[in-house]
Amino acid sequence: MVLFSGLHMFAQEQKDENRFIATQKVNKLLEKRSDCAVKNKTSIKFYHIQLYNGQNIDKARAVKSKFLENFPGTYAIVEWESPEFKVWVGEYENKLSADQALLKIRKIYPNAFIVNPKD
Repeated sequence: MVLFSGLHMFAQEQKDENRFIATQKVNKLLEKRSDCAVKNKTSIKFYHIQLYNGQNIDKARAVKSKFLENFPGTYAIVEWESPEFKVWVGEYENKLSADQALLKIRKIYPNAFIVNPKD
């Protein structure tokens, strides 16, 4: 029984060590990917979430301001796309990330939707 218990503890320690090493490797890969993204940011196309479109710049700025109160630190911009101003938030590299953020954002902005990256 003691031998079995010792083997079980050794196996658990080995699993934990392997998990730790795997996590370190994943973190290093994510860092490298992040560094590449920063260096090539101009070539990366992001998904955004659109909160507003209309011809009133003051309304667009107010929507952006209110959004930043609710989601501090999130990217937000007022863009002009003729003939309207648009409020886009977030920079999501893939649709899944944008979908996850949209679920949270729609609790406050029910008409929000994902804008595909421009080619």
